[in-house]
Amino acid sequence: MSESRRDDMLARIREAVGGNRRSEEDLAQLEKRLTQPSAAPRPRVSDDRLGQFIAKAEANLITVERIASLQMLVPAVRALLSQTSAPPDISVAPALEHLGWPADWHVNIGAGRRKEPMSVTMAVAGIAETGSIVMRSDPTSPTTLNFLPDVHVIVLRASDVVDYPEDAWARVRAGAPGWPRTVNIISGPSRTADVGGIIVRPAHGPKSVHLLLCHD
Repeated sequence: MSESRRDDMLARIREAVGGNRRSEEDLAQLEKRLTQPSAAPRPRVSDDRLGQFIAKAEANLITVERIASLQMLVPAVRALLSQTSAPPDISVAPALEHLGWPADWHVNIGAGRRKEPMSVTMAVAGIAETGSIVMRSDPTSPTTLNFLPDVHVIVLRASDVVDYPEDAWARVRAGAPGWPRTVNIISGPSRTADVGGIIVRPAHGPKSVHLLLCHD
């Protein structure tokens, strides 16, 4: 179809549906719907938002451990690695580089290498309704660390737990200027089922997800 015929066809369609003769009121209503969308019905969240989030996360097979502050992160990771005889070889998100990792560990700061048994990352939000954890990609939080290791350790501030998925988007946008290239919502180790309904875990990615809930 030539450009002129296409323009003619679109012009006739516009004319059939009213053309550009929308009133100022119609335009104002359209703008309001775009900038202030009405809220969809939402299930009630417990008054104990944090308690509901932990219960939902554990139901998703995420193990949850509370720590008093980020300064307790390295000891918590050390405890998770206590059964390993060889020096630990882990990957850590640049956002957590400053926490004083032991000099005798092999600590990769940055993107995943496809060989680390464990990664340690920082989440931007937790969702009480579903027990899910929201990860935002940026230079301090490489997405590869969410999928390559066998054990994924996620750090989340308790103050970043929100009620609903819709509330998490504000946390995602606040992470850095502009929308991130990737947003991952993690609801536990992956799983799948064959035609007989037999659940297999994990289907891909980390075999376990461990959440360190930081209360500072």
